[in-house]
Amino acid sequence: MNILDSTVLVTGANRGIGYALVEKLLGKGATKVYATYRSDENRAPLDGLGDRVFPVHLDLADPSTIAQLPHTAPSLNLLVNNAGIFTGANVLDETEDQLRNDLQTNLFGTLAVTKALLPSLRKAGTSAIANVSSIAALAAMPSFGGYSISKAALHSMTQAIRGTLRTDGISVHGAYPGPVATRLTEGFDMDTAPAPVVAENILNGIENGVEDIFPDSMAEQLGPVFLVSPKQLERTFADF
Repeated sequence: MNILDSTVLVTGANRGIGYALVEKLLGKGATKVYATYRSDENRAPLDGLGDRVFPVHLDLADPSTIAQLPHTAPSLNLLVNNAGIFTGANVLDETEDQLRNDLQTNLFGTLAVTKALLPSLRKAGTSAIANVSSIAALAAMPSFGGYSISKAALHSMTQAIRGTLRTDGISVHGAYPGPVATRLTEGFDMDTAPAPVVAENILNGIENGVEDIFPDSMAEQLGPVFLVSPKQLERTFADF
């Protein structure tokens, strides 16, 4: 799809990859960008981005905010499901509530947003959905157990809806970045990719019709390993 003159909704847009996506969408000529934030104290960065950006309150754990989305965005060319949470813990050390929270946000909330906005996407004719997952979705990193599980579930959901929505003219893309320089990775000893680079590559992938997008150097290196040998990638991540 072509982003020029499009209407887009980006979840989790007030910082990190989401904020970078909004900036890049404006640079590519999107006409209207609905940019979601979870709480009022997180809205401020979005208010200075100009009259093509429309901040929208959205909490993936609050069904009432999800239910408002079709009224806010009655017609939509592109939905970018970027909002998510990151729990840096081995799944054996996580509480059940922590794991449920990972899944609620990264899977169930994202799926609910997608379902709510399907009428808007269908109305636009040719449209697209992009789910920002993680390279950890393709093989679990033990130190990020619940996160890996929830992102693997998002990866599977992406695949599950792709064939169904193709007949509606809606393309479905998965983005699988490695570590990105955002608030979520602060304090971890790892190489990180700049969020603007990752955002640019995600959008380029969507425009070029790439279904599985590996938007940074680590993802470019490891993503194809998974496509050829999932077991090899699992062994590579086993020490993380």
